[in-house]
Amino acid sequence: MAALAAGCSSGGAPVDDAAPSLPNDWVTSIAADPDGSLWVGTNDGLGHLDGDSWTVYRATDGLPNDLVNSVTVADDGSVWVGTNYGAGRLESGGWTRYGIEDGLPSNWVNSIAVDDGGTVWLGTIFGLSRPNGEEWETIDADDGLPTTRVIWVASAGTEELWIGSNGGLSHFDGTAWTAYSSSDGLPGDWINAIDVDADGVVWVAARGGLGRFDGTEWTSYTTADGLPGEWVTAVSTGIDGIVWVGTTEGLAQLTDGEITVPAIAQGLPNTSVTALAPGSDGALWVGTKGGLGRLADGEWTIYTASTTEP
Repeated sequence: MAALAAGCSSGGAPVDDAAPSLPNDWVTSIAADPDGSLWVGTNDGLGHLDGDSWTVYRATDGLPNDLVNSVTVADDGSVWVGTNYGAGRLESGGWTRYGIEDGLPSNWVNSIAVDDGGTVWLGTIFGLSRPNGEEWETIDADDGLPTTRVIWVASAGTEELWIGSNGGLSHFDGTAWTAYSSSDGLPGDWINAIDVDADGVVWVAARGGLGRFDGTEWTSYTTADGLPGEWVTAVSTGIDGIVWVGTTEGLAQLTDGEITVPAIAQGLPNTSVTALAPGSDGALWVGTKGGLGRLADGEWTIYTASTTEP
């Protein structure tokens, strides 16, 4: 692993010395920090929004690669980032990079999750990895992982995981794997995102619709049920009992089993939703291909690479 210097290019400001902003309008991932700040992965760097101030990290600052696929805040306050050139950990102002030389099966890290026991799980295109001493241990097909191209990792407890891939969904209970596919009730086998709610219900964003699994039965939602698009890209639970659903055609909400497209969804900076996350203050953060939105008290605040618009 390589420890890299901390900091931000030009103090976080672009070369023209303008105030820092969202690094790029194509948002790929969002993580709300318990301290109230927000971490935003984009196609051109990582942004940290603290109050009204942005700090931007790029490869020149120690970020493994400017194309950020995933960002997660661990319980110890460290920030983990998955990129196309390894995983990065930001701690005490400094970056550490992890790659194939440290035991990862691939440098292409799509997703990162931290389970309730504090174990970090990295989902790569060639398998799943977790730390084992100074090296990383890889879990792949030889260990029972049904599909090794991991797109999403979601924690459901200590060493209990849900894994999304381009070939379906997998559940690890700490001992054994169980695989699910469209033949079991999934709306599609290409999984884009997973969220596990407070009741243990698993919500799956797939190419084909939204899936809900209560541990026994699958329920699928498609455009026939009111979704604005069947390519579901993101799902978020935990705000006022509403399940928010992002698609390539807009934002929807599911309440009491009914899907609606609220009028407020028209305020998004772009209709192609890429990421969703609840804020620590109860706001909803929405990443799109055209910027970032914060929905609170029925009002949007929009952030782009050049401006902030309430």
